[in-house]
Amino acid sequence: MSETSDLAPRIVPVETAEAIRPFGLDMKVRVDAAATGGAFSAIVVELKPGEGPPPHLHRDREEYFYVLEGTFRMSVNGSESEIGPDTLVFTPRGAVHSFSNIGASNGRILEWTIPGSNEPYFRAVHEMGERGFDLERMAEINRQFATEFTEAGH
Repeated sequence: MSETSDLAPRIVPVETAEAIRPFGLDMKVRVDAAATGGAFSAIVVELKPGEGPPPHLHRDREEYFYVLEGTFRMSVNGSESEIGPDTLVFTPRGAVHSFSNIGASNGRILEWTIPGSNEPYFRAVHEMGERGFDLERMAEINRQFATEFTEAGH
């Protein structure tokens, strides 16, 4: 068990959250992995109609989604559901998942991972995107953060 005495409590209003745009998606980092000793990270993602990630999986972390606003199509290991506000989705490591905003307006999802490795992943993708998308660099980031894009449901 890690020592937590050096961790500081945090209150993060949306106005002070770090804004990043990996894959062109609007994200606000609410708690980063560094603030939790790597245990947890939490991000609010705003998705326009039609936006969302393709099927992918994470080999080193569990991922959770809580719908704040909007209607989404969520797929986990090939099983699809339509989800809306106050819905919680848990995706264990290795589960292929994707989601997209199927509503007529922007939607928002609170996304978090345990351990907290999604925020560093998204930050690396954001920084790469600022210099221009690079397929080799993207593959390197995916390897570094144990993330794999897959064919639908596989």
